[in-house]
Amino acid sequence: MNHDAKREDLHDVLIVGAGIAGLALALSLSRAGRRVLVLDARTGAEKGAPPEETFDQRIYAIGPGNAAWLDELRIWSAIDPARLTPVYDMRVYGDLPASRVLPLAAGEDGLHLSAYRSAIGELCWIAEEREIARALEAAAGFAAHLTLLRPAEPVLMLQKPDRVQLRLADGRQLEARLLVAADGAQSWVRSAAAIDTQVIDYQQAAVVANFHAGQAHHNCAYQWFRREPDGSGGVLAWLPLPRGQVSMVWSVTDARARELLALDGEALAAEAAAAGGNALGDFRLAGKPASFPLKNLRAEHLIAPRIALVGDAAHVVHPLAGQGLNLGLEDARALAAALAGRRDCGEHLGLRAYERARKAAILEMHAVTHGLTRLFGPAHPGLRAIRNIGLNLAARLPALPQLIARHAAR
Repeated sequence: MNHDAKREDLHDVLIVGAGIAGLALALSLSRAGRRVLVLDARTGAEKGAPPEETFDQRIYAIGPGNAAWLDELRIWSAIDPARLTPVYDMRVYGDLPASRVLPLAAGEDGLHLSAYRSAIGELCWIAEEREIARALEAAAGFAAHLTLLRPAEPVLMLQKPDRVQLRLADGRQLEARLLVAADGAQSWVRSAAAIDTQVIDYQQAAVVANFHAGQAHHNCAYQWFRREPDGSGGVLAWLPLPRGQVSMVWSVTDARARELLALDGEALAAEAAAAGGNALGDFRLAGKPASFPLKNLRAEHLIAPRIALVGDAAHVVHPLAGQGLNLGLEDARALAAALAGRRDCGEHLGLRAYERARKAAILEMHAVTHGLTRLFGPAHPGLRAIRNIGLNLAARLPALPQLIARHAAR
């Protein structure tokens, strides 16, 4: 390593990972005048423009607070509005036998979250990973003080009292006051910094697919805590997409996921529609289905000397609350705020302020998602009755659904 790096070779912040949280943080810091270098292990080869009627398999629910921050960064307005969907209502139902058709039209059972009743514009926005990433990449290309380096693979890290030194696989040497890990759940930086993690493998997978729905979704999202045909617990979510489509995220056991993925398109569409009581009529598959494993991961610390963790490098939660990316964007917002006005981006006081600002929210989301996963997992009939009664009682408390909606919309 070069221990005599010149000032102009010393970056304020070096971010490993060019995903959504990493690039959003880089843009925020660069617009505050910081010299930022982002490393991306990918080649960055451009993908062809998606067909107009095709949407990503990876769909995110972006909270209004994060949408407003992206708007401040001039990113939100760069996203194609024809590929965004506001969610005005959400209906959540307890687990019932898979054969039962739910009485959705009556609206008597379950929890109803309403933006209108909660006096907010929308509960969230549904957006594609690819479209958000495209807008961020475009902005990064024009940002002052920001350099995107790819492909770049770190192989050695040294933490010094006043800087972090990084060596890449091709021999290049880099230095920065602060190194940010935004490199995902298998974070190289987190491992190199010897930050331990707590991991829970749910032995489940999320099956994702998009469908043309036979009936209008009216900007409503649906979620069911289900009892699957094999007696296991499952969580089915439908998220509204433009042009009458819906995005499905169906969290089930690994064995059940393999069953669903083995179905042909017509059979999978029928199964997905029936699982939600045919609330939106018949489904027709739009694009290929996919799946990804479900785990709960939490880093024991968000910081180390001259290092900060954001996004999936810091935490991974069950998708039932749709808050994974929101947590990552909130990390980026909090870190940018903690560094504001500080001469040295890597000083301990700034990093401690970041960790304190995020600790409670991260613990809360882990507790909620893991608790719900455990509560609705067992198939005992008595437990099913108790938790469904609890869900319906919560829906009947006059202020509770509105409080939940406003909290989710932060």
